[in-house]
Amino acid sequence: MNDPATNVVAFRPRAASAVQAHPKSLLERIYTAGSLALPSDDVSTKTAAVMLQSLGFLVIEEVLADGTLRQLARGQARKAMDRPWRLSKPAFSGTLGVPDGQGPAQRPV
Repeated sequence: MNDPATNVVAFRPRAASAVQAHPKSLLERIYTAGSLALPSDDVSTKTAAVMLQSLGFLVIEEVLADGTLRQLARGQARKAMDRPWRLSKPAFSGTLGVPDGQGPAQRPV
């Protein structure tokens, strides 16, 4: 006779960093806040960011030792994986990193 209680298998939940590295959620967080700081060891999020940068959806800036930022071109990002980064919303119209936190603009009636 089969016991139904023995057929249950517990799966571990995914690690938080693997879920957060999804490009869609990454873009939503950056566009809402305007920018996002990444530590030097977050390789999965940085890999997704390099892909999104190549498509023109975000700007990657390297944080130098003195705290200044240096914008990375599309080919330079892979060489700077050992430094902290700041990911910003591109300046489609206006200033780099302006958040979309207030939602879409209201149209006059």
